[in-house]
Amino acid sequence: MGARHWRTGVLAAALVAGLATSACGGDDDVQPTVTAVQAAQRVEEILREAHSQLPPGAELKPFGNSGTLPCDDPTDGGPAGRVFVEQQYEVAFPASWPADQALPTLADYWQQRDFKVVNDLRERSDPRLSVEDPADGYRISVTVYNRAPGSVDIYLIGSSPCVWEHGTPAPQ
Repeated sequence: MGARHWRTGVLAAALVAGLATSACGGDDDVQPTVTAVQAAQRVEEILREAHSQLPPGAELKPFGNSGTLPCDDPTDGGPAGRVFVEQQYEVAFPASWPADQALPTLADYWQQRDFKVVNDLRERSDPRLSVEDPADGYRISVTVYNRAPGSVDIYLIGSSPCVWEHGTPAPQ
């Protein structure tokens, strides 16, 4: 009778341990990612690569809200608690610069690199093109705002996929 209670106790302990592990989400479900700092570096890299494709004379000027933001509604089906990094730039250029070539030039460049089109609104009065690098999920977009005749504003925005701020989830 003592051995039977011992086996039952061991079995109960194993079940409780298994349930406790699975209730915590399990480490098998959570994959490490790059850190938010590394994601910011990659976002900056793709923005600088895009900038280098534009005709000479254009400069990137920080614009809007940038930095680490909560990944509240991840579209990748991954766990909550992650962040993404976004950086926004206005493309400043001299009056004689060929602003009408910015979007077609970047579209050709991204197509040559096999970036996936996420949103193509090039036929609008204020055209926009958003693409994603299929290798790592980083996105970049260019938006052209045609203001008053002869006045154009161009913006480049880059963003990371959802990542853990420190590469792994914070311990609970």
